[in-house]
Amino acid sequence: MFETAHPITIWRSLDLLDDDLLVLTSGTIRWAFGCLLLLTATGCFPPDQAGIEPDTSASRCVEPEDEDVLADQVLQLVNLERAGAGKSPVVFDPVLTDVADVYACRMADEGFFGHYDPVTGHGPADRAVAGKYRFYSVGENLAAGQRTPAEVVRVWMESPAHRDVILDNRWQDVGVAVRYGGQHGIYWVLEFGEPLE
Repeated sequence: MFETAHPITIWRSLDLLDDDLLVLTSGTIRWAFGCLLLLTATGCFPPDQAGIEPDTSASRCVEPEDEDVLADQVLQLVNLERAGAGKSPVVFDPVLTDVADVYACRMADEGFFGHYDPVTGHGPADRAVAGKYRFYSVGENLAAGQRTPAEVVRVWMESPAHRDVILDNRWQDVGVAVRYGGQHGIYWVLEFGEPLE
């Protein structure tokens, strides 16, 4: 049985984050005032039983053999939705993709689903900073259980909060991850970014 949590939107100024969250090997990053982070927290949506059948024989995170194809399909569908709303397309960013990949596996391997890691307490901004993505703002959409790119993008677009994240004017970059494993069988992560120029 799947549960759905009510989406919420949280705006948080990056200058309010603890300094220890902003420490990288190169030293402490000082961000300009007014940087904002858009987070959308949500629960799991029920899956459609047709389509991709993930290998859930092991609960550990597994990269799909066709992950590049799946990620590209998600990007194409997201950009179709953005174009239909008069928005600029987003492009793959390798750093945000790495951030998304690592987080999808964390959720599958550690048995949680949400925007904040229950062990570290880190959220999307913390993960982007740790991955060395330099940004004005970042946003994240998560989903679990959907079997196809079309299904997951449809579910996000039917949710007003997730739709707002996808159609946000600020985004230029995106990272996409698809991973099998864990209690939901398949995890989808979108990491959007407005990079520092």
